[in-house]
Amino acid sequence: MRWLSLVPAIITIILTFKTKKLIPSLFVGVLSGTFINSGIIGGIAEVGKYMVEAVTNKESCYTLFFLIAFGSLAELIEMSGGISGFSEKVGKWVKTERGILGWAWALTLITFFDCSFHTIAVGSVMSPILEKVKGSKERFAFILSITSRQIILLVPIATAYLGYMVTLVANNIKDRGITENAYTLVIKSFLWNFFAWIMIFIAAGITIFGLGFGRFRIGKAEDENKEFTKIHIENEKLLNRYTEEYPKNSRNLIIPVLILLISTIFFFWWTGKSKSSDGFIGAISSANFSVSILSGVIFTIFITSIYFLIQKISLAEIEAHIVKGGENILSLVIILVLSWALTSVTQDLGFNRLIDENLVKSIPKMLIPAMIFLLTGTISYVIGSSWATWALIMPVAINFSINSGINISMIIGTVWAGGAVSEVISPLSARMANISYGDHLVTSFPYLLAGAAMTTIAYLLAGLFTL
Repeated sequence: MRWLSLVPAIITIILTFKTKKLIPSLFVGVLSGTFINSGIIGGIAEVGKYMVEAVTNKESCYTLFFLIAFGSLAELIEMSGGISGFSEKVGKWVKTERGILGWAWALTLITFFDCSFHTIAVGSVMSPILEKVKGSKERFAFILSITSRQIILLVPIATAYLGYMVTLVANNIKDRGITENAYTLVIKSFLWNFFAWIMIFIAAGITIFGLGFGRFRIGKAEDENKEFTKIHIENEKLLNRYTEEYPKNSRNLIIPVLILLISTIFFFWWTGKSKSSDGFIGAISSANFSVSILSGVIFTIFITSIYFLIQKISLAEIEAHIVKGGENILSLVIILVLSWALTSVTQDLGFNRLIDENLVKSIPKMLIPAMIFLLTGTISYVIGSSWATWALIMPVAINFSINSGINISMIIGTVWAGGAVSEVISPLSARMANISYGDHLVTSFPYLLAGAAMTTIAYLLAGLFTL
């Protein structure tokens, strides 16, 4: 009976691979699990129950709220002319393709809090300049993907990724006898995210030396619009067209980011000071992460809104863009809710009990980190979502850690690494670089494969010398 717990995940993976549509595939996966558990009629009734339970979990609620808040903040900054203003200033200094790629790295310092915001901001800033210097759009799309995903995955404060990571780990170590708090485990796990470090190294080499980018291609680019009608495509172009509403003002980007950084650090200290007597660093380590990051971003939206009101931006305009920013991440919210529901239904079917102590001990310890990376990376690439993959694999990985005695931070790091495989080739990066997703895929895929191979070797070596 326990083996039936694999059915929902397998169905989700197969459907996603065949249809390339994650949300309906996740839904069918959840539905198949409830059918197995409660029959057809009972299963239909239970789908809603699992989704509601996913949303009403306290830590999950925090995750959804600060994702929505980050989306709103990013939209406010774009509306106010912050991105276009910064673009104008940077454009005066950048004259070469290498300079453009260098700025894509540097701008991470002020766009780090959300990967989509980084991609949109840097793409909007640099794409017009790239056209002028006749640079490689494919290379730019690759660097956009690495700087917006792999780097931001390693930032230890005030990012949307980090909030989700801490919530996911906290939910999976609850009542498992693990004494370290989730935030500390996540920060330690960053050292073991070999894939992110290796892809950053490769991208730096491409930025400085080129490394033959564009000459090596795997596959053939296809027209991703062939499934849509002409009217749908035209409507998408109109919806995604950038319209300058207010004068360009780079301070409308820089000031909100500074407020976000300062306020988040403050709330880290505030929520942790009563739990530690080791001063500022001790308070940070003991902070209530979810409360801190949500408080920081809400405070930033509030102060930023007042700042924009002083600039004569109307309250109605501010409200409209706060709502629009939340709407922009609705698909991600749906993916997360369905991912959490899928994880819950598979656990209720006995998924965790499959990974018992005897099974884990039958696998050589040195192979486990590489094995988890390859499994997670394959699933991530097939379904196209790091967030959904992390939710699916993290319970399994932590079971492996507990039953094998392997350092839990190391195992968590391998899960982040595998999930991030799908983030190397990003539809949003392709769009902001003004190329097709197919062109982005065939030019980036050789470097993705190289990074995955090097990461596998690194985990095998880590397993050999540390376990």
